[in-house]
Amino acid sequence: MEGKIIKEFLKLVRIDNESLKERQMADYIKSRLESMGYEPREDEAGEKAGGNAGNIICRISGSTDMDSIMFLSHMDSVYPCIGKVPVLKDGYIYSEGETVLGSDDLAGVAAMLNLAETLSIDKRKRGDVWLVFTIAEEIGLVGARHLDTSIVTADYAYVLDSGDDIGKATITSPSHNTFTAIITGKAAHAGMEPEKGVNAIVVASKAIAEMKTGRIDEETTANIGIIEGGRALNIVCDQVTIKGEVRSRNLDKLSKYSDEIVMKFKKYAEAMGAAVEIKMEREYNSFSVGENETMLVKYKKALENLGIKYIEEHSGGGSDTNIIYHKGINALTVSCGMEKVHGTNERISVDNLELLGKLLLELIFEATFKD
Repeated sequence: MEGKIIKEFLKLVRIDNESLKERQMADYIKSRLESMGYEPREDEAGEKAGGNAGNIICRISGSTDMDSIMFLSHMDSVYPCIGKVPVLKDGYIYSEGETVLGSDDLAGVAAMLNLAETLSIDKRKRGDVWLVFTIAEEIGLVGARHLDTSIVTADYAYVLDSGDDIGKATITSPSHNTFTAIITGKAAHAGMEPEKGVNAIVVASKAIAEMKTGRIDEETTANIGIIEGGRALNIVCDQVTIKGEVRSRNLDKLSKYSDEIVMKFKKYAEAMGAAVEIKMEREYNSFSVGENETMLVKYKKALENLGIKYIEEHSGGGSDTNIIYHKGINALTVSCGMEKVHGTNERISVDNLELLGKLLLELIFEATFKD
């Protein structure tokens, strides 16, 4: 027989939740919380970001002599996430195959709603619990960027948004720069007078060939992700746009390799008679959780109580944690048990979902006493 958290998850999966189009998901979450006697609020993040729904914030009041904890999950999933149909087979939940499953991050959403329902009945002493459901995480941590953390009086937070078995915690994550370079050359007829042209694609290719990309070292990566340009086969390309990124958990390295990319584009543009405009932007900043930080100590304690092995991760990706950590709330990204995310073969085990529900409850009742 399916447990409550499994039933909740299966309902959530069937709701369309494309980034910036989370209205139906937000309404469902608010309705569920209101049915339990809570008063969730919706902020203006959607309006600010051009979406149709905002972040959902709900406070479950508790005792002031215990830690106040925030749990956060995002409401959106990557495309294709329209018309998702969950299939339960051999202890795992999959999608029917035409879409992603959406366990990233509906596993976290389901666990938080399950926790809220449990706390509406269980009256044991505990601290405040804040539940935050953000929009548009998958397209740039949008909801978290617009979240007013001053209204969330939490001592620390757990961001339920990572894969692999329950017990994993992300203790470091990189800073992330993105760039757009527009190289402008000179058009000419490719067959009649190519020598009168300056091929922007060639300029870009020479610059890119000298760049360090891929895995640079254990804490730094760089990538060229998009190249667009050219008008016809018989025209020397006069403009090309290149987009890419640099990530590193070391700010000096991030700056070094970002500067190198700028220099390479400028070097070959100047050498070949082209012009270049380049914009480098910081998407988010890194975080590093110390071994003595309260949320990590409490997390390990809760895992120990449940007999779950602690797994430590140094991530190369970002999450809402990167944003709220720098907004003044110490946070830890923890695994929801999902697997093969962002693909149509995404899945999550029933056991992991059930265990996630138990872990959240353990964090509330066994690991929230003030030291």
